[in-house]
Amino acid sequence: METKLIKIGNSFGIRIPKSLIQQYELSNNIEIDPVEKGILIKSKRKARTGWREQLAKAGQEGQLPDEELLEGFTDEFTEKEWQW
Repeated sequence: METKLIKIGNSFGIRIPKSLIQQYELSNNIEIDPVEKGILIKSKRKARTGWREQLAKAGQEGQLPDEELLEGFTDEFTEKEWQW
């Protein structure tokens, strides 16, 4: 597929065909990442997307959080300056 750069003020843009926007589920918020041979355009993911599923999967596989690592954790600020 071929297209041209379009001058927009001091920047440039491209027209993306509707079929590609639908195929790759692009929305108004996108990410542009440089890759070895060009740029990758993709929908911007919401922060923490998929975390709940990944945590559930890890639990099913027997991978539990290391709660004991946090037991007794404190620092000088917490002990002397923090107001509860």
